[in-house]
Amino acid sequence: MEEAPKLDEVWEVYSKCDLRVGKILECEPHPDSAHVYREKIDLGEGEPRLIGSGLNGKIPIDEMLSGYVIVFANLKPRKLVDFMSNGMVLCASSEDKSTIELIRPPEGSKIGDRVQLVGNPILGQPVKQAPEEVLNPKKKYAERFLDSLKTNDKCEATYNDIALCTSEGGVLKSKTLPNVHISCCLLYTSDAADE
Repeated sequence: MEEAPKLDEVWEVYSKCDLRVGKILECEPHPDSAHVYREKIDLGEGEPRLIGSGLNGKIPIDEMLSGYVIVFANLKPRKLVDFMSNGMVLCASSEDKSTIELIRPPEGSKIGDRVQLVGNPILGQPVKQAPEEVLNPKKKYAERFLDSLKTNDKCEATYNDIALCTSEGGVLKSKTLPNVHISCCLLYTSDAADE
Protein backbone atom coordinates (compact mmCIF):
# COMPACT_ATOMS: atom_id res chain seq x y z
CA MET A 1 0.00 0.00 0.00
CA GLU A 2 1.34 3.42 -0.96
CA GLU A 3 2.08 5.90 1.79
CA ALA A 4 0.07 9.10 1.63
CA PRO A 5 2.19 12.05 0.49
CA LYS A 6 3.39 14.29 3.32
CA LEU A 7 1.62 17.65 3.22
CA ASP A 8 3.04 20.99 4.28
CA GLU A 9 1.58 21.93 7.66
CA VAL A 10 -0.72 24.64 6.27
CA TRP A 11 -2.37 22.13 3.89
CA GLU A 12 -2.47 19.34 6.44
CA VAL A 13 -4.39 21.68 8.77
CA TYR A 14 -6.90 22.58 6.04
CA SER A 15 -7.43 18.94 5.06
CA LYS A 16 -8.27 18.01 8.69
CA CYS A 17 -10.80 20.83 9.17
CA ASP A 18 -14.26 20.09 7.79
CA LEU A 19 -16.33 23.09 6.66
CA ARG A 20 -19.83 22.38 5.34
CA VAL A 21 -22.66 24.33 3.73
CA GLY A 22 -25.63 24.40 6.11
CA LYS A 23 -29.11 25.85 6.42
CA ILE A 24 -30.37 27.18 9.75
CA LEU A 25 -33.84 25.69 10.18
CA GLU A 26 -34.57 27.15 13.62
CA CYS A 27 -32.91 29.95 15.58
CA GLU A 28 -34.02 31.15 19.01
CA PRO A 29 -32.51 33.23 21.80
CA HIS A 30 -31.37 31.10 24.72
CA PRO A 31 -33.60 31.88 27.72
CA ASP A 32 -30.63 31.92 30.12
CA SER A 33 -28.16 33.95 28.07
CA ALA A 34 -28.39 37.43 26.60
CA HIS A 35 -25.85 36.52 23.89
CA VAL A 36 -26.52 32.96 22.75
CA TYR A 37 -28.71 31.62 19.95
CA ARG A 38 -29.71 27.96 19.84
CA GLU A 39 -29.83 26.84 16.21
CA LYS A 40 -30.92 23.69 14.44
CA ILE A 41 -28.82 23.46 11.29
CA ASP A 42 -29.29 21.07 8.37
CA LEU A 43 -25.93 19.77 7.08
CA GLY A 44 -27.47 17.05 4.92
CA GLU A 45 -26.90 14.38 7.57
CA GLY A 46 -30.52 13.27 7.97
CA GLU A 47 -30.93 14.92 11.38
CA PRO A 48 -30.23 18.61 11.98
CA ARG A 49 -27.43 19.53 14.40
CA LEU A 50 -27.94 21.58 17.53
CA ILE A 51 -25.42 24.41 17.43
CA GLY A 52 -24.99 27.43 19.65
CA SER A 53 -23.52 30.77 18.71
CA GLY A 54 -22.89 34.04 20.49
CA LEU A 55 -24.64 36.14 17.87
CA ASN A 56 -27.77 37.18 19.78
CA GLY A 57 -27.72 40.97 19.66
CA LYS A 58 -25.20 40.95 16.80
CA ILE A 59 -27.19 39.42 13.90
CA PRO A 60 -31.03 39.46 13.76
CA ILE A 61 -32.85 36.11 13.70
CA ASP A 62 -34.40 36.77 10.28
CA GLU A 63 -30.91 37.22 8.84
CA MET A 64 -29.74 34.00 10.54
CA LEU A 65 -32.61 32.14 8.88
CA SER A 66 -32.16 33.59 5.38
CA GLY A 67 -29.73 31.91 3.01
CA TYR A 68 -27.08 29.31 3.78
CA VAL A 69 -24.22 29.45 6.26
CA ILE A 70 -20.83 27.75 6.69
CA VAL A 71 -20.42 25.36 9.63
CA PHE A 72 -17.12 24.14 11.09
CA ALA A 73 -18.48 20.62 11.37
CA ASN A 74 -15.82 18.46 13.03
CA LEU A 75 -15.03 20.36 16.19
CA LYS A 76 -15.29 18.48 19.46
CA PRO A 77 -18.80 19.13 20.85
CA ARG A 78 -18.68 21.58 23.73
CA LYS A 79 -21.13 22.74 26.35
CA LEU A 80 -22.65 26.14 25.73
CA VAL A 81 -24.83 27.36 28.62
CA ASP A 82 -26.87 24.16 29.20
CA PHE A 83 -26.56 22.20 25.93
CA MET A 84 -23.89 20.58 23.77
CA SER A 85 -23.06 22.57 20.64
CA ASN A 86 -22.06 20.35 17.70
CA GLY A 87 -20.19 22.74 15.44
CA MET A 88 -19.79 26.47 14.90
CA VAL A 89 -20.95 28.95 12.31
CA LEU A 90 -18.26 31.04 10.55
CA CYS A 91 -18.45 34.84 10.63
CA ALA A 92 -16.34 37.79 9.58
CA SER A 93 -15.96 40.61 12.07
CA SER A 94 -14.55 44.10 12.19
CA GLU A 95 -11.58 44.51 14.49
CA ASP A 96 -13.66 46.02 17.31
CA LYS A 97 -16.42 43.37 16.80
CA SER A 98 -18.98 46.15 16.22
CA THR A 99 -19.90 44.60 12.83
CA ILE A 100 -20.27 40.84 12.46
CA GLU A 101 -21.45 39.12 9.26
CA LEU A 102 -22.13 35.51 8.40
CA ILE A 103 -19.87 33.96 5.79
CA ARG A 104 -22.20 32.91 2.98
CA PRO A 105 -21.78 30.40 0.16
CA PRO A 106 -23.03 31.47 -3.27
CA GLU A 107 -26.62 30.93 -4.41
CA GLY A 108 -27.18 27.44 -5.76
CA SER A 109 -24.88 25.80 -3.18
CA LYS A 110 -25.86 22.38 -1.87
CA ILE A 111 -26.53 21.63 1.79
CA GLY A 112 -23.78 19.39 3.16
CA ASP A 113 -21.25 20.30 0.45
CA ARG A 114 -17.69 20.45 1.80
CA VAL A 115 -15.87 23.73 1.29
CA GLN A 116 -12.93 23.60 -1.12
CA LEU A 117 -9.97 25.84 -1.98
CA VAL A 118 -9.96 27.58 -5.37
CA GLY A 119 -7.43 25.89 -7.65
CA ASN A 120 -7.13 22.77 -5.44
CA PRO A 121 -3.65 23.59 -4.06
CA ILE A 122 -3.60 20.41 -1.92
CA LEU A 123 -2.05 17.79 -4.22
CA GLY A 124 -4.09 19.21 -7.11
CA GLN A 125 -7.24 17.48 -5.83
CA PRO A 126 -10.44 18.64 -4.10
CA VAL A 127 -10.60 17.72 -0.41
CA LYS A 128 -12.76 14.62 0.04
CA GLN A 129 -16.49 14.98 0.64
CA ALA A 130 -16.52 12.18 3.25
CA PRO A 131 -16.73 13.57 6.81
CA GLU A 132 -13.47 14.13 8.68
CA GLU A 133 -12.92 12.74 12.16
CA VAL A 134 -13.66 15.01 15.12
CA LEU A 135 -10.57 17.11 15.80
CA ASN A 136 -8.41 16.35 18.81
CA PRO A 137 -8.30 19.68 20.71
CA LYS A 138 -4.77 18.92 21.94
CA LYS A 139 -3.43 19.10 18.38
CA LYS A 140 -4.72 22.69 17.98
CA TYR A 141 -5.85 22.15 14.38
CA ALA A 142 -8.84 24.48 14.81
CA GLU A 143 -6.72 27.30 16.24
CA ARG A 144 -4.12 27.00 13.47
CA PHE A 145 -6.88 26.85 10.87
CA LEU A 146 -8.70 29.92 12.18
CA ASP A 147 -5.42 31.89 12.32
CA SER A 148 -5.22 31.62 8.50
CA LEU A 149 -8.87 32.54 7.75
CA LYS A 150 -9.71 36.08 6.63
CA THR A 151 -11.53 38.02 3.95
CA ASN A 152 -9.63 39.63 1.09
CA ASP A 153 -10.20 43.06 -0.47
CA LYS A 154 -13.21 41.65 -2.39
CA CYS A 155 -14.82 40.36 0.86
CA GLU A 156 -14.07 36.78 -0.27
CA ALA A 157 -13.34 34.23 2.45
CA THR A 158 -9.77 32.94 2.17
CA TYR A 159 -7.46 30.43 3.83
CA ASN A 160 -3.75 31.18 3.54
CA ASP A 161 -4.75 33.83 0.94
CA ILE A 162 -6.55 31.27 -1.27
CA ALA A 163 -10.30 31.78 -1.76
CA LEU A 164 -12.75 29.26 -0.30
CA CYS A 165 -15.38 27.88 -2.66
CA THR A 166 -18.09 25.27 -3.00
CA SER A 167 -17.51 22.20 -5.16
CA GLU A 168 -19.26 24.02 -8.03
CA GLY A 169 -16.62 26.75 -7.75
CA GLY A 170 -18.65 29.61 -6.28
CA VAL A 171 -16.64 31.68 -3.78
CA LEU A 172 -17.69 32.20 -0.14
CA LYS A 173 -18.14 35.83 0.93
CA SER A 174 -18.86 38.28 3.68
CA LYS A 175 -21.43 40.91 2.73
CA THR A 176 -19.41 44.09 3.35
CA LEU A 177 -16.24 43.30 5.34
CA PRO A 178 -12.95 43.26 3.37
CA ASN A 179 -9.59 42.33 4.90
CA VAL A 180 -10.88 41.16 8.29
CA HIS A 181 -10.48 38.04 10.39
CA ILE A 182 -12.93 35.13 10.10
CA SER A 183 -13.71 33.13 13.21
CA CYS A 184 -16.31 30.92 14.86
CA CYS A 185 -19.17 32.91 16.27
CA LEU A 186 -18.92 31.17 19.65
CA LEU A 187 -15.94 33.43 20.29
CA TYR A 188 -18.16 36.51 20.61
CA THR A 189 -19.67 35.38 23.90
CA SER A 190 -18.36 34.78 27.36
CA ASP A 191 -21.17 32.34 28.14
CA ALA A 192 -19.26 29.27 27.01
CA ALA A 193 -18.97 26.76 29.81
CA ASP A 194 -15.82 24.83 30.55
CA GLU A 195 -15.20 21.96 28.15
